[in-house]
Amino acid sequence: MNFLNTNLKALDSFFPSLSLFVRKRVNQNPADRYNVSYSRTGLPTLEINGQLIHSRFNPERESLRFMESQLSREAGLYILGGFGLGYHCEALLSLTGDEILIIVEPDGDLFIQALKLRDLRALFASGRVVFLIETPPGQIIEILEEFQGKLVQLLQTRSLYDYNQEYYDSLRLTVSNYISRKEVNLSTLKRFGKLWLRNLSENAFLLAQAPGVRALENYFNGFPSLLIAAGPSLDRILPYLKKLRSSFILVAVDTALQACLRVGVEPDFIVVADPQYWNSRHLDRCSTEKSILISDTSAFPSVFRQIKGTTFLCSSSFPLGLYLEEHSEIKGKLKAGGSVATAAWDFCRMIGSDEIWCAGLDLGFPDKQTHCRGSFFEQRVHWLSEKFKPAENASWHALIDAGLRKVIANGGGETWTDRRMTLYVRWFEEQMERFPGIQTYNLSEKGIQINGMAHSSLKKALDKPEIRKELDIKLVGGRKIIPESGLKEELNLSIENLICELTSLSQLAGQGLLLSENLEQLFKAGVNLTDTLEKLNDLDRSILARSSKDIAGFILQNFIADLLREKNSPSPELIIKNSQSLYRELHDSIFFHRELLQKALDKSKRA
Repeated sequence: MNFLNTNLKALDSFFPSLSLFVRKRVNQNPADRYNVSYSRTGLPTLEINGQLIHSRFNPERESLRFMESQLSREAGLYILGGFGLGYHCEALLSLTGDEILIIVEPDGDLFIQALKLRDLRALFASGRVVFLIETPPGQIIEILEEFQGKLVQLLQTRSLYDYNQEYYDSLRLTVSNYISRKEVNLSTLKRFGKLWLRNLSENAFLLAQAPGVRALENYFNGFPSLLIAAGPSLDRILPYLKKLRSSFILVAVDTALQACLRVGVEPDFIVVADPQYWNSRHLDRCSTEKSILISDTSAFPSVFRQIKGTTFLCSSSFPLGLYLEEHSEIKGKLKAGGSVATAAWDFCRMIGSDEIWCAGLDLGFPDKQTHCRGSFFEQRVHWLSEKFKPAENASWHALIDAGLRKVIANGGGETWTDRRMTLYVRWFEEQMERFPGIQTYNLSEKGIQINGMAHSSLKKALDKPEIRKELDIKLVGGRKIIPESGLKEELNLSIENLICELTSLSQLAGQGLLLSENLEQLFKAGVNLTDTLEKLNDLDRSILARSSKDIAGFILQNFIADLLREKNSPSPELIIKNSQSLYRELHDSIFFHRELLQKALDKSKRA
């Protein structure tokens, strides 16, 4: 029986774009590539290149057993490498609750075969499946970013892996790097979450004073950019920076600013993306008159005093910052890959550069150096050195503690890097795949080889035509851009409203803590818990309905992640204790936010 028309009608309702893909492709489907047979249970299976992709005995039962053996109950989002005839997908849906399943199938013809051989209407109607058919592995990141906060598991069957190994290796690497970045982000949040919020509250008044980077979107369309990072190879570029200035928009990361000024070159833009005090010291004694600062409101407050020129803000990644922008002015998002250099690259893309040349972007340690000479990092090591703790010791630890390994360099041979830098490399590779129309060149011969980012010679960069006169005219116009009027009043009102909303949420959290403490006493006394549990359920629904819950819950992410990682079924006593801890943490977080917001409101009114 051919189920194609039946399945297409279901696709028309639930996945219209996928249905259109199938209808265009179906007549080209080379059925002779696949050898169809039927299992002992009468269900179809398929042989590709002499290998069965499903059991010849009972494909449904075998798929269920496989999924039971591989499934992680901690995950909230599953990625299935390969659809085959859909048995594994159906098994996964039957074993899980309401988690989303992303199906990544590189062979569109195989998917069409499944539509012909099996009735898949129930699967399409489940509302829990996302299909990526013949989609490059890197594009799955866009989907994963829509489900931030969920733990991810990749599931892969051996038979389908063997059929398309290169594709599935790339998929595994992409997902693995995404998960690693999430873990790094949680670790960073644990370390800097409260610092981000303190900085944001100190700088909130700037939301009414500084325009957003979205005002610069495509403003420099067609102008090439030179991204200046602070890797060791920048030393080779610095003597030529004045000449390069005539042919490029100069976009420097904060760690490279001192090096630029040392050779008498003031960048057009300075990008800041780190909230720490020590990072702000990169700007010490950096006298700039025309440089435009690009940052979000989480930067250390002194940054906005040190750079005295025009400031453009990018959108915050934090719920509090997003709330304040939504009630004043959306500034414009820059993609964050964990490094200021990633934000700088995305800024170059946003302003319209179709060529982005990179200087000092080593993403490794050429000749076992960590930064260009004279950078603040290097100077700080010398300031803190002692007789028995010389600067060389600190440099050695900075390299060895990072877990060094060798990788292929741009100019051939090998260079040193570490795990953290590898994540940045993969981020850049994903952007090269996502924006193929933007040509990105790396001038670092000893930097890491990045797929999609060509290595180019300094001579080719120096031979670019001069654009400085035209560029300076555009920069003058850019510095005159101002934010919308009336933002100060809107900002202050939004802060006042949020303080009131958090006060109400605080009362709910307090009630939850009291109820959970009462629940513990009732449990110990062996009393029926039904009424108290119903009250807690009602209370939780009220908390989840509050618009401020994401703001208050921002610094609870690590606490919640730890709860989700508990592998053993918790006892009733532990469940009650966890409930009390959650309400207590929420209450404390609200108090912390309200205190910061009141300071932000007072400062905004004075500004």
